[in-house]
Amino acid sequence: MARRSARSAFLPDAYVFPGGAVEPADGAPQMARFLDRVPENVGAGIVVAALRELFEEAGMLFGRTHEGTPLSDRDVAEARHERSARATFEDILQRRQWQLCASRLVYYSRWLTPPIDVTRRFDTHFFIAEAEGDSRASADAVEMHDGVWVSPAEALARGSQAVWTLVFPTLRHLERLTAFSSLAALRAHTNGRSPQPVMPIVDTNGAIRIPPELEKW
Repeated sequence: MARRSARSAFLPDAYVFPGGAVEPADGAPQMARFLDRVPENVGAGIVVAALRELFEEAGMLFGRTHEGTPLSDRDVAEARHERSARATFEDILQRRQWQLCASRLVYYSRWLTPPIDVTRRFDTHFFIAEAEGDSRASADAVEMHDGVWVSPAEALARGSQAVWTLVFPTLRHLERLTAFSSLAALRAHTNGRSPQPVMPIVDTNGAIRIPPELEKW
């Protein structure tokens, strides 16, 4: 997880999972050719965006060289520098002949902002993925700061102690993750999962809750 910039127009200083908006280029038809698998239950552009944002914000890129070997930390660091210098994600992948490992992502949930009086509403897709080997992550120090690997229980504790600011969808995901004692148990839970849209309810007193019929999202 990492802390959003204090200068962010939305959720400044909140601790969140890496992610961001789908850009027009993510959904360009030619981008699908870089994916090792095009998922059936979510658009290719959303998957490209998830992989790109993880790369940009956390310095992790799930990919393979043209020879089929995992990307090294040096490969990813150099590509990240190119991206910060305004190279497009497509140019980086094309020039280096890399393939994106969409097969590493498990589509886990989809959350919608309720129709309340806000300036921004979101249709947000969450993915689960297992880091490979000794993969390292580092916040980009622009959009995201203070990146940290942390257990779900510890993240919740920091939130309850007001050390971290955690928003409702993040809290609910962390609570769900605490139910699993291992990655194997989490993988078993995600097998065959078909996410249904979750739209929280905001009561008249401002309290946020999940509709009863979606409690087992």
